[in-house]
Amino acid sequence: MRTLIVTSSFLFITIIAISTSLGAGFSIYEQGATAMGMAGAFSAKADDPTAIFYNPAGIGKLEGTNISLGLTAIPPKSTMEDPYGREWDTEDQLFLVPNLYITHELNEKMSLGLGVFAPYGLGMDWGKDNDWIYRYLIRDVTIETFYVSPVFAYNLNDNWSIAAGALWVKSNVEYNASVDMSAVSEALSAAFGTTIVLPDSEMKLEGDNESGDWGYNFGIHGIIEKLHLGLSYRSAVECAYDGDATFDVPASGYGSSVDSIVNGYFPDTKGLTTIEMPQSISLGIGYDVTEKLYTEFDVVWMGWSSYDSLDIDFEFAGLPDVSQRKDWDDVMSYRLGMTYAATEQLSLYGGVYFDESPIPDDTLDPILPGADRYSFQMGAGYDFGNFAIQGYYMYLQFEDRETTTNYRGINGDYESNAHMFGMQATYSF
Repeated sequence: MRTLIVTSSFLFITIIAISTSLGAGFSIYEQGATAMGMAGAFSAKADDPTAIFYNPAGIGKLEGTNISLGLTAIPPKSTMEDPYGREWDTEDQLFLVPNLYITHELNEKMSLGLGVFAPYGLGMDWGKDNDWIYRYLIRDVTIETFYVSPVFAYNLNDNWSIAAGALWVKSNVEYNASVDMSAVSEALSAAFGTTIVLPDSEMKLEGDNESGDWGYNFGIHGIIEKLHLGLSYRSAVECAYDGDATFDVPASGYGSSVDSIVNGYFPDTKGLTTIEMPQSISLGIGYDVTEKLYTEFDVVWMGWSSYDSLDIDFEFAGLPDVSQRKDWDDVMSYRLGMTYAATEQLSLYGGVYFDESPIPDDTLDPILPGADRYSFQMGAGYDFGNFAIQGYYMYLQFEDRETTTNYRGINGDYESNAHMFGMQATYSF
């Protein structure tokens, strides 16, 4: 009886909770203000320190030492209509995503760089409403993933450069959900010969990949007269997570004996899993239309198909190890951007992009209600000499997404959007 109760009340939400560590359709490509003012079409331009993220080979053309610090504000918003026609809104949230880049020119041929950025993350909060239809799936989740990337760039000649580097990845997750106590109530009612109805419990899951995990990246950058070319690759990173699950079990109202039994069903425990952050390839082609106007088109491929299942080993003997399918797809992103030098100091940016969602209908749920999305952005930058500052605004709209075929029966119609702002400041000496 003990194993049955724990499995039905705890296993279901736990295997879904850890799955959110990956970030899914919430890949954060917003890692530099100039780049994002150009819709992220930057791997061929790559002419400021944020190139460490977009194409590290670009830092080979930067002179002296450069320190760049940026911040993006992301306030996501989602609405779901459930199968019964009721609407549910996520709570208002604001995520501040920082980045830091440092580059140094060793000589005319060689340069070093260091980047710190957060390419996967965000979160979802469906509130504390006790009527929330999928409260046993999710209350809220927050994901943080930080990459530290040291890179080395080498200039083959005046026009071509190459680069390679390492990726150290640190990730953590916090997840909260309600626990359906109906199975426990039925078992206790049968055991005691009387009707027992227990209130919902709450579960918190916290986990991280402890000392971090490693990957690598490389890039190629070239200029042929007015044509700019960029190719960058970021490897997959396999992250091993160690999680702790804790439970808040309210008093049953049937005395200490029942309370003791109920608490025994939900001991704190650990869960171990391995999740692969996807590999990605970015290819950019840019062109100097005039001396003042530059335009670029990038195609970004994300290898999400590696996330085909989630396998978890539990420390608590009452929980069987599990495997849950995900079946995500490899996807493409198409980005078009431009920059115009209005004066010697002032630059203006603009762009659009389209992202495909990796999540199929039968595994879509309110933890990550991903959908194909498109975006419009604009920005500006001002060069004060040794100091430069840029800012951008981006509107991100997800296409409406409905699933009636979720294999767990977690169906709904989703709408999501976000207004995003970012700043970057760079000092050169």
